[in-house]
Amino acid sequence: MEDQRVNILADSFRKATSEGLTIEGILLVVFIFSFIALALTLGNYIKKVLSIKRQKAHFIKTVVDLGLKEKEGEILWEYSKKLDRDPYLSLEVKATFEKVIDEYIKENPNFDENMIRDMRRALGFDSIPPFMPLVSTKDIEIFQNGTLLFEGKSYPVALTDKDELYMYWSILEGNPTVKEGQTVKITFLRQEDAVYVFEGEIIETFIDMGRKVIKIPHTFNLVRNQRRKDIRIKAELPVNIKLIDENGNIVSFEALTENISTSGFKFCLSKADEEFVQKLSINQEIETYIKISEETINVKGIIRNIQNRDSKICFGVEFKEIDKKDEAFLGQFIQDKQMELMKKYKQMQKG
Repeated sequence: MEDQRVNILADSFRKATSEGLTIEGILLVVFIFSFIALALTLGNYIKKVLSIKRQKAHFIKTVVDLGLKEKEGEILWEYSKKLDRDPYLSLEVKATFEKVIDEYIKENPNFDENMIRDMRRALGFDSIPPFMPLVSTKDIEIFQNGTLLFEGKSYPVALTDKDELYMYWSILEGNPTVKEGQTVKITFLRQEDAVYVFEGEIIETFIDMGRKVIKIPHTFNLVRNQRRKDIRIKAELPVNIKLIDENGNIVSFEALTENISTSGFKFCLSKADEEFVQKLSINQEIETYIKISEETINVKGIIRNIQNRDSKICFGVEFKEIDKKDEAFLGQFIQDKQMELMKKYKQMQKG
């Protein structure tokens, strides 16, 4: 169709020039050219509109299949587009979902809080497993303990309530002279994850059950100070460990990893395995062969810590030398494992 329009324009131009240039001929060519350009532009616009309409219809169907309502799908589609995000990411990635909902809340002060909670629950975003970092302060669990930092002093606090806009921290000890409009800092440790820090302006203070409570708006500006250099996941992987004992003999034994990261792993031995337990000590160098799927990676390591548990002894190993290729392979394994665990977690959340 476009080729035909171009041919019409070319024929008109040849006709006009073959008869000699005239004002009428030039105007005719300009008119036809403008008409074809407008038709092409309008045609492309219509195609784009129809394509977006089909995409949206497919998205809404996907949303309904996941247990959400059409209205909720409309919200995710509209505000994802406003943020220039792929709407499908709001169904799979909690961070994207929270950003989209935050934008919706800002433009709709009379939002339905129960609807948003239902959306989180349907998508499995109502809580975060320990191996995933927090996205915003909305993800902090109720009764999370922390420390309020104010005017050079620290006070123990606990999160006692939260909604879509605010969080409510109760001061457990002391009586800081905090008031509306002041900015405070709160830090807390999330088990199996990291230490988090955020700042917020106090919107209100009040007394509840004899304790001062401060009301602070939610924020995405969470500073995460991970205690470990890399993400560590729980995984039982066969590992062969070799070392040279004090007599110069090579000792080799099998174990299972308890957790692993790209910078090290932990393994445990039964206290009954005295033959091997007694040969391991802090700062001792070992050679390890870790089996991951069908691959085996060979890594040199150093024992950095030893934990005495009820019936076993656990050893924390830091990698001393790891090949870049093996490190990349291990990193991909950890990432895949995280996604797998996240999917299982979301399925469990949905019941």
